[in-house]
Amino acid sequence: MPETTQGVNSVDIAVSIMEYIATQHGRARATDVAAGCGLSKSRLHKYLVSLCRTGMLFQDGSGQYCLGDTIVRLASSAATHTDPLSLINNLLCEFRDRMNLSTGMVIAQSGNLVLRHYHRSFRNVEIDFRDNTPIPIHLSAAGQVYMCFGNYTPANEREQQLIEETTKLGYAVRYKPAQGIPGAQSIACPIPDRKGNLLAIGVTMGFFEKEDIPNIARELKQALSTLKL
Repeated sequence: MPETTQGVNSVDIAVSIMEYIATQHGRARATDVAAGCGLSKSRLHKYLVSLCRTGMLFQDGSGQYCLGDTIVRLASSAATHTDPLSLINNLLCEFRDRMNLSTGMVIAQSGNLVLRHYHRSFRNVEIDFRDNTPIPIHLSAAGQVYMCFGNYTPANEREQQLIEETTKLGYAVRYKPAQGIPGAQSIACPIPDRKGNLLAIGVTMGFFEKEDIPNIARELKQALSTLKL
C-alpha cells in the first residue's frame, strides 16, 4: 500500500476511534472500542497508545479510554469560529432540555422582530410555532427588550416606563397571553455582542406561576451570560 494511502487510512481509523468514544459519553473500554470500530485488539492498541501520547485520549483509573485535553482544546478553538447565532440557538436548546421550558431566539430584521428559532418543551399542553414567525414589538417580552436595548425611540411615556423597568431588571416579562405569541407568559433577555450591541433576544415561554418568574429569569440570564460572542 502506498505510504500516502496508508497514512490517510490511519487518520480515518483514529477519527473513528474518537468518534466511537464520543458516542459512549466520552469513555469506553478497549474491548468495546475494538468491537465498535471493527478492529482487532492488537491493532487497536497501537492507535490507543498513539492517541494517548498526543493527549487526544487518556486512560482513567478504571482502565477506560476517555477523550483527552487535546481534543477538548481543539473543539473549543473550533467553537470560537462558529456563527454566534448558532451558539445562541444551541444554548437555548440546552436550556429547554434542562428546564423543560420552551425557548426561542428572536432577532430584529429591518425594525421588525421575528422568532428565528423555536424549541418546544416536552410538555403536552403547548403548540408549535414555525421558525421566522413575526413577533409584535408592543405585545411581547422580546419587544420590550428590543425597545430597551435595540435601535428604538419610545413613542410615549408608557414605553419609556417599560424601558426603564426592563433596564433595571435586565429582562422583560409578558404576564398575559397574546395572540400569535408562544406561551401564556414569556421572559426575554437581551443578548449583546462584544461591542454591547443587541445581537439577539433569548426567550423562554410557557405557563409560569407568578412567583416562579424571577427564578426562571435568573436561570435564563445566567445561562446566556456564559456565551462568548
